[in-house]
Amino acid sequence: MKDSIAVSRITEIAPELCALSQDLWDHPEIAFSEYYASQRLKDYLAQNGFSITTPVPELPTAFVATWGSGSPRIGLLAEYDALPGFSQKTQTTEDPVSPGAAGHACGHNLMGAAHAGAAVAVKQEMEDRNLPGTVIYYGCPAEEVLTGKVFMARAGVFDGLDCALNFHPNVVNGIDLKRCAGINNVKFKFHGTVSHAAARPFDGRSASDAAELMNVGANYLREHIPEGVRLHYVTTSGGRAPNIVANFAETWYHIRARDREPVEDVYKRLIDVAKGAALMTGTRVEVDLQGGCYPTLQNKVLAETVREAMESIGAPTYTEEEKAYAAALNASCPQSPRRAYKVDPSIAIFEGIKGPFNEGGFAYNASDIGDVSHLLPTVMFGTVCSNFLSDLHSWQFAACTGHSIGQKGMLFAAKVLAAAAVKLMTDPQRRQAALEEWKETMDGTQYLCPIPPEVMPPVVKPPV
Repeated sequence: MKDSIAVSRITEIAPELCALSQDLWDHPEIAFSEYYASQRLKDYLAQNGFSITTPVPELPTAFVATWGSGSPRIGLLAEYDALPGFSQKTQTTEDPVSPGAAGHACGHNLMGAAHAGAAVAVKQEMEDRNLPGTVIYYGCPAEEVLTGKVFMARAGVFDGLDCALNFHPNVVNGIDLKRCAGINNVKFKFHGTVSHAAARPFDGRSASDAAELMNVGANYLREHIPEGVRLHYVTTSGGRAPNIVANFAETWYHIRARDREPVEDVYKRLIDVAKGAALMTGTRVEVDLQGGCYPTLQNKVLAETVREAMESIGAPTYTEEEKAYAAALNASCPQSPRRAYKVDPSIAIFEGIKGPFNEGGFAYNASDIGDVSHLLPTVMFGTVCSNFLSDLHSWQFAACTGHSIGQKGMLFAAKVLAAAAVKLMTDPQRRQAALEEWKETMDGTQYLCPIPPEVMPPVVKPPV
């Protein structure tokens, strides 16, 4: 794998991939508004011979870039949305590039570039060796709100794919086999009748009262939901002033669990709570489902393929300046022992390779890659793109995703993606083994998209 055509190609194009990832870092865009990033990536892939389509008209920042024809069909799942409010300079103290602006605190700029580089490299090896098959780059927006891939799955975009590979920036090089949660993301909007709260309160119907009663009811509901289901909320709008009976209020909920079924069950019961609150207050409730996704299923056959690629290629090494940068960032981070990784927590930056680990583990964070993993064999792996103690969604992580540390992790990931994809292209027995494992894991269950057909992605117009 180390000396393959695809891996060598990544080395050749490394400067342009670093420039691509830096360009995306310099132009952060939040979910559903990734017009610059998606166009930049489409242009890069088109220039390298890929055919570009936009398969979901309602989701203009999603795209598919394809090269080759027929089977096998190997997919590379890229993301490129940023997080609101995480603008950060590449330095060891918190300081935004632009106060209040978005920033790549999850490293999706690195994901966009790494998967693009891998696609170009796999194409090169397929051409040189005359290999049959299709390599497909999936441009997946809005992962940070857990819906981009779900809308794409609902549209059938992933149909016919044999295997899917995904890299995500991390603080270790390895494959975490834990399951991430399924989730529903929903806003309850209460509509009442406005009136003067002192002079004529009897004429009003308080939407604020309805929202409060709903939250009280949800907290009583907690006692009677299955163990392991998490229910959390924030009231985003509670009224304009104390002397006005509020005619609008909104409360926003997340429901998370290890399996999809209890999410759906608690979601239905929570709707009943909202309806009850509306009845008690003489108001009307609007259920605004923002989205939902399935828990992740990590395919161990694909994980082993990724491990082989990592071991063959070898982990990046770091300069003394990079280690000092990482150590300074560590000093500003919560001093977490990071027990799941089972490594010395005092290190500045991780420099090894961990094979598949944490099998049977579970975390309440979520990713919309879970929906893809319920459609076909899928694996997500991580490479070091930050100092060891940095958390995703932190200013420290953003300070690394635009730094050489993040770029080294991106290039390593591109090589691993390319090597693993070529291995799957050329090894039908391994693809079959991955499929058999996936079928066993699914155990006859069928994927049902958690977002109903009448719910459309939020429309964000492109900048003028």
